[in-house]
Amino acid sequence: MNSSVSFQAIFQVVIEHGLIDPTAVQVFTIEQVLQTVPVVPANRVLPWVEQQGLGSYQPPRVPFPLATHTTAFIWGSVAAFNGAALATLLGERYPLYHPLTIISLPTKTIHTCLLSELASAPLPDGVMVGVIVPALSLPHDQRGFDRLRWVITRLLGPDGCPWDVRQTHQSLRQHLLEEVYEALEALDTGNMTALCEELGDVLLQVLVHSEMARQAGSFSLEDVVQRVADKLIFRHPHVFATTTVDHPQQVLQNWHQLKAQERLTEGKIRHSALDGVPSALPALAMAQALTQKAIQAGFTWQHLDQVWAKVDEELQELRTAMDMSARQAELGDLLFALVTLAHWLRIDAETALREANMRYKQRFQWVEQMAAQSGRTLQDCSLTEMLAWWTEAKVMGSEQ
Repeated sequence: MNSSVSFQAIFQVVIEHGLIDPTAVQVFTIEQVLQTVPVVPANRVLPWVEQQGLGSYQPPRVPFPLATHTTAFIWGSVAAFNGAALATLLGERYPLYHPLTIISLPTKTIHTCLLSELASAPLPDGVMVGVIVPALSLPHDQRGFDRLRWVITRLLGPDGCPWDVRQTHQSLRQHLLEEVYEALEALDTGNMTALCEELGDVLLQVLVHSEMARQAGSFSLEDVVQRVADKLIFRHPHVFATTTVDHPQQVLQNWHQLKAQERLTEGKIRHSALDGVPSALPALAMAQALTQKAIQAGFTWQHLDQVWAKVDEELQELRTAMDMSARQAELGDLLFALVTLAHWLRIDAETALREANMRYKQRFQWVEQMAAQSGRTLQDCSLTEMLAWWTEAKVMGSEQ
């Protein structure tokens, strides 16, 4: 029995029993669905997971082989049928409780099971097998991007959420900022579970602003997706075109040149090398951005000793400042000089300060804990005691 006859025979059984609508179904052979994604060997640049020493690279299935919102019929020989592999594939997008129907020939046996049972389901008798995967409705497409977008459009659409429909881009500004900071906190603590959740909250903000803009006729989520993908492809010619780079610094140089080319094409003229630094950045992050742009423009020291000397100069000026206004100005200058020093030392000042904040919090809480164990508050303890506990916390932190 050739493949054409085999498909016709098993598909006829499906039609006779009214199991699917033949006008609205996608059909695949089991080999098409289970074909592995080829791993392209890395000749020059290792994939991220291998570059970080975290394991071997496994490529994603992009695009996913099935359109989840359309019923699928997967067929093939029993010899080619691999229930465990098919269950793994379907589990990437379908819920474990999703019902499946399995048909076998020549016995014309029909039985149902859940996706969670597919891996351990016994192979049917016969030579040919077919699996019907019903379409997912949007509410049940739990792992699909379209479901999230459907949720957002419902919240902001007719009979949506009374609170959500009263928001504006500006009223949600602080929420976006807070979600980004919470994602940064998850990064700082290395909590991958928290990072997964917080990135979802950031993505939520992106979709909300995009849906508001779509309804207002400004832009759509498709515009957002297109622009960022186009931008990444354009700025990575060493990946998507024929440009060759030898080191990461060359990538950064090309990136800045291509950004300048984009601005010129779009008619965006910058009158200062410092233009383009968002005014809403936190002060430390803004100082870093300004410093980097000035250095890229050629305004920089020649030697590290000069940077240290500038820090010493600003510290001395702060020491000798006579009034509050002068002290504030000199403290700002000292902080800016320290940001410049961080650049020369190849340290991200924002990260360094966040880590210092976390260390301070941990050590202070240890001091509080020690005071509580002694039955006292911090106000009841001497500075000598508290500094001793602080040192203990510092030693414990260095040993971890």
